[in-house]
Amino acid sequence: MSLSIASINIERSRHLSRVAAFIDRERPELLCLQELCERDIPFFEALMGGAMAFAPMARYPEEGPANVVGVGMLARGGALANLRAEYYSGSPEGIQEMAFVTLEGKRMADPLSIAEVMLSATVDGFRVAVTHLNVTPFGSSTPYQRESAGKLIALAEAQATAAGGLLLTGDFNAPRGRATFDLIAEHFIDGIPAHYTSSIDGSLHRAGDIPFMVDGLFHTPNYRLEDARLTTGVSDHCAVSCRLSKAS
Repeated sequence: MSLSIASINIERSRHLSRVAAFIDRERPELLCLQELCERDIPFFEALMGGAMAFAPMARYPEEGPANVVGVGMLARGGALANLRAEYYSGSPEGIQEMAFVTLEGKRMADPLSIAEVMLSATVDGFRVAVTHLNVTPFGSSTPYQRESAGKLIALAEAQATAAGGLLLTGDFNAPRGRATFDLIAEHFIDGIPAHYTSSIDGSLHRAGDIPFMVDGLFHTPNYRLEDARLTTGVSDHCAVSCRLSKAS
């Protein structure tokens, strides 16, 4: 038994036609999304033929009144079992408008204004979780990000123990080779092949090419990944996909 999965930071509503083309072509059985606008949930439900699970993280100030953004999971033609949304920073009741700060002349989101959540479910006997870790200046590993990562790891390990395995995917905003990434990789296997050096699609990202591998497939040893790959031309981040099975 195996499960095909795609995980994409879709950058809100900016690339819906590209994302839809990827989904139609690849036909993943489970879709995990980051930076998903709540208003676009019906769009993806129609594509996949299932009900979306959604966990809000912030209100994006440039998106008008329907501006709630978060993470989502959606199984093709079926339901998600044992669904849980566990906030490790902020709460769904306290979702606020995202604030911005300027550091070294660069405008960036203030991580304290963004809630962080791990959304998890069981699909065809596999436990899968999706998250979006807080952003940092220039991909640096900050104390706040490492604190959040530690909370995320604790939640993920508890889920893995209870379910007998876990795949944790999403946008970790923690480049491979830096302290936050290494912290997660101490507890879970990094399933992105080593020859990939960036998950940013420079052709669509506002900052162009950035050599940061920040999107991940972290899994426990009793899960196995096949055909783990990145696909460009989908969003400002590459689409991450794989086939998940249980190790023999």
